[in-house]
Amino acid sequence: MAFIKFRPLTPTMNFKEIIDAKNVGEDILKLVKKDEEIFCVLRAVRDIGILTNRRIIIVDKKGIRGFRQKIYSIMYSCISNYNIEIKNMDTIIEITLDSGYQVVLSFYKPIPLEDMFKIYNFIDNKILENN
Repeated sequence: MAFIKFRPLTPTMNFKEIIDAKNVGEDILKLVKKDEEIFCVLRAVRDIGILTNRRIIIVDKKGIRGFRQKIYSIMYSCISNYNIEIKNMDTIIEITLDSGYQVVLSFYKPIPLEDMFKIYNFIDNKILENN
């Protein structure tokens, strides 16, 4: 039996707050297609995560001014395994894709635990709809 090492696809995103989609810049909202509905928008210091009804979009800004960006688009149908880990000061949602890559979404305490379960249940429902 072969051992497959799971590698992270994205750096660990440390989201600190849930924001309104109106407070996101036009350049980020252009990533969302017209037939997609935004469930929630998550923000780290500079990075953004958007959960829509069709996919998860992660914008990883790099560099001093944040002009370099790496944009990840993860379809719910590509997710093979997912879990939520609740710690004292943060919550982590780990997603494993069919390709073996992992996406780690880390959330800090200012985000209430009830909202974390809403996000997890939303992802759960979208994955189950696609299977």
